[in-house]
Amino acid sequence: MVTGCLPSHTQAGPRRSIDGQLRISHETVFAALRLAAMKREREPSSKAYRQDRFENTERAAKETIEAEQRARREKTKRLKELRLSQQGAKDPATK
Repeated sequence: MVTGCLPSHTQAGPRRSIDGQLRISHETVFAALRLAAMKREREPSSKAYRQDRFENTERAAKETIEAEQRARREKTKRLKELRLSQQGAKDPATK
C-alpha cells in the first residue's frame, strides 16, 4: 500500500477523461465566476447617483419624444404641401 497518494477523484484541479479531453468540475467554474464578479467594478450605489441616473434617463426619454413629435409634424407639413402642389397642377383653372 502506498501512503501519501490521493485517489484520482480527490485530486484538485482539472482532470482528464478516458478519451484524453480535459474535464473541469462545476465547482471550478463557479469559483472562477465568483472571483470574476468580485473583481468587477461596481456602479456607485449612492442615492444621489441613482437619482442623477433616473433624471438623465427621464431627460433622454423626453428629448426622444419631442424629436419624434417634431419629425411627425414636419412630415405632415411636407405631405400637405405636396398634396396641395399636386392638386394645383391638376386644376389650372384655380390659378
